[in-house]
Amino acid sequence: MPRAILLACAALAAALTLTACGSGGSSAGPPPRPCLQQYRSWNAGPAHAAGENLVAALNGVEEANAALNNSTVNAALKRAGAAATALGHYPIPKCADPKGYWRAVLVQIQAAAHNASASGQGALVAAAVVLHNMPALDLKLANELKQTVPGLNQQQSPG
Repeated sequence: MPRAILLACAALAAALTLTACGSGGSSAGPPPRPCLQQYRSWNAGPAHAAGENLVAALNGVEEANAALNNSTVNAALKRAGAAATALGHYPIPKCADPKGYWRAVLVQIQAAAHNASASGQGALVAAAVVLHNMPALDLKLANELKQTVPGLNQQQSPG
C-alpha cells in the first residue's frame, strides 16, 4: 500500500511538472498579439496625446525658424525636446519599428534641444538640422511601418 501511494505521488508530481513546464503550457502567458493590434493599442493610449504635443512643438520650431528669431527658436526647441522626452516614455511596439527609426527621431529632437544655445546662431542651426532630417526619418519609419504592420492604413472595424 505505501508503495502505491509513493507511485501515485510520483505520477502526480510528474504530471504537475509537465503541466507547469510543458510545451506551450499555461505558464507561458498569453500568446503575443498581432503587430497591428499592438500598434493600434499603443497609438490609442497615452502615446497619442504625447505625440500630438510633439507635433505641436515641432510646428512651433518650424514657425520660429521661419521667423529667424533665435530666442523663439531656442524656446520652441526646448518644448520639442521636452515633448520628445515625454513621448519616449511610451515606446512604439518593437514589432512595428525593429530598426529603431522612432527612437532615432526622438533622440534627434532631444539632441537638438540640448544643443540649442540661448543666443546666437546655435538655436537656428539646431532647428535647421532637425527640420532638415525629419522628412527622411519620417519616410523611413513610414516605409518600415508599411512592411511591419500590414493593414495599418485600412480602416479599423468598429467594436
